[in-house]
Amino acid sequence: MASLTATANDAFAHVELYVDFDAFTTQNQVTIVRVHPDGTEYVVRGAYRIVTFPVTFDYFVFDTEVPLDTAVTYRAFEDVTGQDPATNTITSGSVTVNSNGYHWFKDPSRPWADIRVDDCAQQGGPCADIADDVSLFPFGDRTRGPDANLVPVLDRELPADIWARRKGITSSTSLLSRTLAAIDRVYTLFTSGGPLLLQIQPLFGWPDAYWQPLDLVETRTGSTDQRSPLRRWSAPIVQVDRPSPASAAQGTVCANWCLIEDTYATSQDLADTGFTWLEVVSCDAVPSFVGYGFGGYGDGPYGDPT
Repeated sequence: MASLTATANDAFAHVELYVDFDAFTTQNQVTIVRVHPDGTEYVVRGAYRIVTFPVTFDYFVFDTEVPLDTAVTYRAFEDVTGQDPATNTITSGSVTVNSNGYHWFKDPSRPWADIRVDDCAQQGGPCADIADDVSLFPFGDRTRGPDANLVPVLDRELPADIWARRKGITSSTSLLSRTLAAIDRVYTLFTSGGPLLLQIQPLFGWPDAYWQPLDLVETRTGSTDQRSPLRRWSAPIVQVDRPSPASAAQGTVCANWCLIEDTYATSQDLADTGFTWLEVVSCDAVPSFVGYGFGGYGDGPYGDPT
């Protein structure tokens, strides 16, 4: 019998999806969508028209774009042209990823680079029991530019007004990194150059959205001592559409080749463990919370010294 299991992981702010395809009849293509409380559905990245024919197999995928503090469900269905998607459908139970008072800056295509940030920089003083080394500064103003053109008309006082729907939001964001390791973490997040998903706690009034960062400015701050690790990272951001979910993400936050290579000297060492590929992608083959930040980076040049 087919099944779809959704498990929340608050530490990495994602949902782990395990799908058993046994009950699907054609075994050709299966799509998994996330269902929000209002009924809106979003295709899970890396789970669009999964090709399963001719081999019946199970599938494991991470949804790193799931909204925080929101109960969602998931639905998997045979996505075959000309076939009613409700014909063969399985649904998960409700699942919620808790923010636990944090925000997340995420790269949809590179989940291993995601960064969890706290509010320490906005509280006017040091935070007690700092859990992270990156903080969120207040956002800049939100500007919605016009899409209009005023054309002077001969012998008329007023111009002709050609207008269309107002543009989306432009703003700015700033982060504070407090350690040398955090400098690399922030740079790694931004270095791919693509849009980021900003997930801010609801009380801040910033709904989840995808933003294209522009010039990234790194500023030494907090001390005249050049050895101080404190850095302020600022960038203008422009709201954009969600990148196509049809593209697969580059690994996961806790199962990627960087950490696999760091944990096992050779492929035979990995094979000798007896782990199946399902267990590997489920993160059973690597230690949890090892490596760079909250992702599995190992102890390479971007490694977490702890």
